[in-house]
Amino acid sequence: MSEKIAVIGGGSWGTTLAGLLADKGHDVTLWVYEEDLAVRMVRNRANDVYLPEYLLPQALNVTSDM
Repeated sequence: MSEKIAVIGGGSWGTTLAGLLADKGHDVTLWVYEEDLAVRMVRNRANDVYLPEYLLPQALNVTSDM
């Protein structure tokens, strides 16, 4: 069963945790404080500030809107 999960904070730890949970099939939303970073993460599927080498799963939702 898929769980709906929110991860608050888009640093390296939050990005990694959100990505791993999304890879496991959960419905994950990652909240990022910086709106411009959230937009880039959606567009590029990577956190270019805190974890540039890690590609975000397509299933991961990223937002800056609390």
